[in-house]
Amino acid sequence: MLKKIGMTGSLLLLCLVLVMFLSELGITQDSDLFIQAQKARQQGDMDSAYRLYEQAAEQGIRPHDAYFEMGLILLEKEKWTQAYRISGKAVKAFQEYLTLNPDDDNAWFRLAYTYENRSFAPGVNEWKKAIEALQKALSISLENPQYLLHLGYVYYKIGEREFAEEILLNLVNKYPDYVDARYYLAMNYLEKQDKEKAKQHFTYILENVNQENSYYQWAKKELNKIGGGTQ
Repeated sequence: MLKKIGMTGSLLLLCLVLVMFLSELGITQDSDLFIQAQKARQQGDMDSAYRLYEQAAEQGIRPHDAYFEMGLILLEKEKWTQAYRISGKAVKAFQEYLTLNPDDDNAWFRLAYTYENRSFAPGVNEWKKAIEALQKALSISLENPQYLLHLGYVYYKIGEREFAEEILLNLVNKYPDYVDARYYLAMNYLEKQDKEKAKQHFTYILENVNQENSYYQWAKKELNKIGGGTQ
């Protein structure tokens, strides 16, 4: 009888180990699906990456991140209508995720970035929602330069010139080579009709950034407009 009980116990233990193994295997396979999408994208295979992200989202595997990445791919392909449609799914997925994981600052940032992109669609204005999400991200990751850059940028886009200047100028003073912040600070100065300060920052970009860089081309264009460019 004791021998039979011992055999039954061993069998139950074996079944438990097998269930745990299969569960872990399933988790690994789920994770691999998203990772495969990331690898495909890194390798430049956007079509495969998109399909893999789509499968991940449909299976509930990091749907917030999957929809976000799908949106970025569509934006890169300039498929604006499809990107906007996917962004709605991303917003919903981020909201559901952040309800359970409110301390994920990167998720708050990605939600904010989604709101930023959606705000370029005709008739859509979600800049203030972007600000709220960025403030959430910054409450978790204090002084994160990327989050601050986007906060300054959003204030610039909605015409809050003083807030934009304060944030972007602090970034430039702390990180002089932060070209993104310097460019939007210059653009903010232009909106404030302070051409001399704008020239200073556009000139810095031309003198310190590779000519192939987009910010170099944008700064050169703006500098030529205000009469401070080079031929």
